[in-house]
Amino acid sequence: MLGKLLKYEIKATGRIFLPIYLALLALTIITKVLLMIAMPDVFLDSTSGTSFDIPLGISVTLYFIIIVALSVMTLIVIVQRFYKNLLTDEGYLMFTIPVETWKLIMSKLIVGLMWTFVCVFTVALSILILALGNFSIMEMNQGISMLYAEFQNQFGMSPNILIAEFIILMIVETVASVLMIYVSIAIGQLFSQHRIMAAFGAYIVISIVLQIVMTLLIALIPAFGLEYLMNSQINQMKAVEVFINGITVFNIISAVAFYFITNYILKNRLNLE
Repeated sequence: MLGKLLKYEIKATGRIFLPIYLALLALTIITKVLLMIAMPDVFLDSTSGTSFDIPLGISVTLYFIIIVALSVMTLIVIVQRFYKNLLTDEGYLMFTIPVETWKLIMSKLIVGLMWTFVCVFTVALSILILALGNFSIMEMNQGISMLYAEFQNQFGMSPNILIAEFIILMIVETVASVLMIYVSIAIGQLFSQHRIMAAFGAYIVISIVLQIVMTLLIALIPAFGLEYLMNSQINQMKAVEVFINGITVFNIISAVAFYFITNYILKNRLNLE
């Protein structure tokens, strides 16, 4: 049943996102062509070019607008699909089908995360396409190799582990952020009136509590030996790893708590009136 829910959710959200991604692709190509025409000395090793400053300016402006719109739309869809499908009149239908509550939550979460990562990947790829021409793939690889070698010489360790830990942190933090939105909406529906305002208030309260807890934990870190780790450059990187992994664990705990609270409210305290 979870597979069917995911298929339905992807189909419903795909109708929203695919036109935006196609528009971004088309605008990336147009902007790239205009850049090559307006600045041939950079892209084509030529000094003769046509003045395309105005079309290029318009294209670049639209490019950044659509990137911002795509980011905002991703957040809006994550919120809307959870709230509208589960906590409005549509919720009567969703909660009458023979499926566990956790599967409804997971279907929204997985698809929301999927579009979030697709958004990040697509924007990064688009920027890379625009940047190519200023440098080649070979030059980029050489630059990365130089950075790796410099990092190795400076700190006596490969950056691969640190990069992997940072990527894991970003993924876990994204999951926790989405679940934080879900739990705030779920708490908001416990109120009989002004549920959207209540959800917004719950989000603010949860954010403040997390900030306080995080601040207290950071204040306690020296007691666990972080000052000792900062004595040398190598140990400074170990300290960075401790900090990154600590935040990752904190986000995992937060995400698990958000998930179980959301599941409990939707399963036992649901009020669609």
